[in-house]
Amino acid sequence: MKMKVESLEQSVPELFQVANKKYLQSEQAIEIIKQNLGVIPVAITAEYRVIWLDVGNYPYKEWKFRYATQNLIEKQGLGDCFTTDIQLLFSEELSLDTLQDPAGFVFHMSKCGSTLMSKVLDQPETQMIIKEATPLHENLWKYLTNDWQEPVAPTAENLRLIRNLIQLLGRPRLASQKSYYVRFRSWGIAFVEIIQQAFPDTPSLFMYRDPVKVMASILNKPTTGLPRLNDSNAAAFITGKSRQALSDMDALHYFTSFYKQYLHLSLTKMKNTHYLNYRQMNKQNIDQILRTGYGYAAAEADLPLMQAQFDTYSKDDTGTVRFVSDSKEKQKQVTPQMREAAKQYLMDMYRQLEESDNNLNKVLL
Repeated sequence: MKMKVESLEQSVPELFQVANKKYLQSEQAIEIIKQNLGVIPVAITAEYRVIWLDVGNYPYKEWKFRYATQNLIEKQGLGDCFTTDIQLLFSEELSLDTLQDPAGFVFHMSKCGSTLMSKVLDQPETQMIIKEATPLHENLWKYLTNDWQEPVAPTAENLRLIRNLIQLLGRPRLASQKSYYVRFRSWGIAFVEIIQQAFPDTPSLFMYRDPVKVMASILNKPTTGLPRLNDSNAAAFITGKSRQALSDMDALHYFTSFYKQYLHLSLTKMKNTHYLNYRQMNKQNIDQILRTGYGYAAAEADLPLMQAQFDTYSKDDTGTVRFVSDSKEKQKQVTPQMREAAKQYLMDMYRQLEESDNNLNKVLL
């Protein structure tokens, strides 16, 4: 089976080639960043260099950050770009007055509506959502965990790096932008403690779904995302299993190891958080979801646009593909092995989420 290209570097190698030829010292880089609102970090390399790109006022509406960056370069050409050492992100000089804290975080179990949520949040002109930004992927956390050997220390320096990175990704590049949200990859929840310590006032949603349906979805439409993590010690760090043990597992139990950890962390480590089950993610509920989960009241003109996203396929950026529920098809794909794995490892925690006082099912129909 041919897998899709996963990395930004594979998609637009010229960005990395050109940027790597222009390495800037901290003082020069900071001056450029301050003077150009469009300059944001778009990647962190395996050598722990930050790739910076002037994206101008490109709106980043695509359902993933790397697709937006790729489309920007294809449509407008390669803008000014350069590299710096990752240690630049520790600098207090990057804590600019124009930067804001995120209005909300989206953490999720995978295959449970987080892409749709990001499309909903992206509709008002006054806000933007950062969707699985490339700089927030493996190389950042590999650096902060000392090559996946230890938890991220909650030092002032590490907290500043995380704050600088996320705030720069969300810097207001358009005059209309008043706020922004951040959707992480599913395994980003492994770092929820340090992220929430960096932004203690930012509310979070944890989106989840019946584990059996998640399994049916991921096993019948596999991606390279989670399997790729076992190429390093990332998967072992996230799941708490050894790399060899993960290598010996079949796909069902490999993915289950991640989902078990996601649910555990959502119940034990998340603060300032509401839980949202996919089955309650619909156009009738979205206004109340946003009001309760984020304290956000959509403008009268924006709410219909946000509700309209439920009628289109969220992973189609043209907005022309109609959404067709595949719940019945997923039900047919469920196997006894999936049910047994869910029962053994996941369903108790799923029920705890359902019964939590922080679950939005307490205020939704």
